[in-house]
Amino acid sequence: MIDSKALAEFFGSATLLLAVVGSSFMAEQLTKDSAIALLINAMVTAAVLALIIRSAVNLSGAQFNPVVTLTALLLGKIRSVEALIYLIAQFFGSIFGVLLANFMFTEVAFSNSSIQRSGVAQLLGEVIATTGLVFIAFSARKKHVWKLIPLWIFGAYFFTVSTSFANPAVTLARFFTEAPAGIAGSSLPGFIAAQLLGALLVLAVLRKRDRISR
Repeated sequence: MIDSKALAEFFGSATLLLAVVGSSFMAEQLTKDSAIALLINAMVTAAVLALIIRSAVNLSGAQFNPVVTLTALLLGKIRSVEALIYLIAQFFGSIFGVLLANFMFTEVAFSNSSIQRSGVAQLLGEVIATTGLVFIAFSARKKHVWKLIPLWIFGAYFFTVSTSFANPAVTLARFFTEAPAGIAGSSLPGFIAAQLLGALLVLAVLRKRDRISR
């Protein structure tokens, strides 16, 4: 059963990154208007996110995000072995999706991004984006998650200066592309730390809520 769950996490993560990076490449080819390009990227990301969550929610829980998996582990909702398998599937799936997008649009699988995303504002954006995503993942009704998380990410593309990466696997994978959606290696530690902080904030709230409800 874990194998099928891992495959769902792998292919879901790959599909998400194929959408994020592929639509970024396509938007760059279609328009020089940065606002329209961002809109294309956001709409494709949200649409595909809705589809993969709806498809896998009853199989693996459709986590596709290491901070969601780690939060689930710390809340006792999944076992440590299962969490480890999920994490491996998410990271490798995300990188695979980026490589596919690279090869489709540039015919070169591996590239390194040079796009710097640094500064307090960028990191604050990641804390906010991740906090919202994780809170929805663990607070919304299961049957509504597939709609609410994509809506949050779509909105956060525009109201956070970081354009809402909100996912360590997504962040790492986007280093391996020269698409406008990429991120330089030097920016990775700050983004991932901000994402972990956002998840920890939600974890503290959820644990406090659970203590009060007992």
